[in-house]
Amino acid sequence: MKIFALLPFAVPCFAWQAEVDSALLQDDQCVGSESDCVLNALQLKSRKDSEDELMEEDVFEDVEEGEEDEEELEWLKDISVKQKNHFKHILSPLQKPIVTEYKSLSVLDKYADYLMGKTSNATGQKILWNKKAGLLQSEEEELDASSMGRRRHGSQSLPPRARYVNKILIYLEKEMKAVWNLHTIVDRKRWGVGDVITSNPYGPHGEHPDNWEANGSFPLPLVTPPLSDNKTVAKMPKLHEHEYKSKYAEQLQEDYAALVQNILDANKKTDTLRTALKKMNGLADQFVSEESGVFNRIETQ
Repeated sequence: MKIFALLPFAVPCFAWQAEVDSALLQDDQCVGSESDCVLNALQLKSRKDSEDELMEEDVFEDVEEGEEDEEELEWLKDISVKQKNHFKHILSPLQKPIVTEYKSLSVLDKYADYLMGKTSNATGQKILWNKKAGLLQSEEEELDASSMGRRRHGSQSLPPRARYVNKILIYLEKEMKAVWNLHTIVDRKRWGVGDVITSNPYGPHGEHPDNWEANGSFPLPLVTPPLSDNKTVAKMPKLHEHEYKSKYAEQLQEDYAALVQNILDANKKTDTLRTALKKMNGLADQFVSEESGVFNRIETQ
């Protein structure tokens, strides 16, 4: 009975002894006493077991890689349906102030035409307000192409929902481009009137009014157009700030913020232009009423 009772302990012992013997056989350089060789074999076995354990349980490295992969997937995945609807909700109201800004500039454009007509009627000369506009427009188009082209190129690789929001942004930016182009035209007309006034210090008919001849027929405008239209007043947008963990949502948020700032800048520039046109009208009236042949330079810019 004692023999059978010891068998469960003897079997593991024999297995352990076999592993030690195997290690002894693998150590061809073991010299010295038998106890030294046994100790050396045990050390070899312990080192081998440790290496096997490390190979099987590389816990820390696997966890770090898993976390990095999860963060990268979160960063690169498409925006959610909720985020798409959110962007659509905050972008849709932006079209109204953009259209309103364009209408306001259209009113100012008519006023600028009135100023040119009044000045041309006095001098008998056509105002060349757009002599530098071609160069200016080409530079603006080149700049716009570089910024817009970057988004269009990137939109080809955007995931579906992000691409949908990006198309709305591109459309609104094209409308803003039309606003800035009209602003440039109106401001150029204002500069054209001011250039004629400043470059004719002897009055509308020049230094020798007796020799003055009109270079065309320029009727005097009978009606002074308004500088503003109450119907074109719109509430300016407010920026909705938000932070995202998605790469595409973050980029769309930055483009949205830039668009809102662009609209606000255009509104301020329109107000400044309106004031400048009003001032130019007063200078034009002074120029027209001045006696020709008498030196009186009027600085307009």
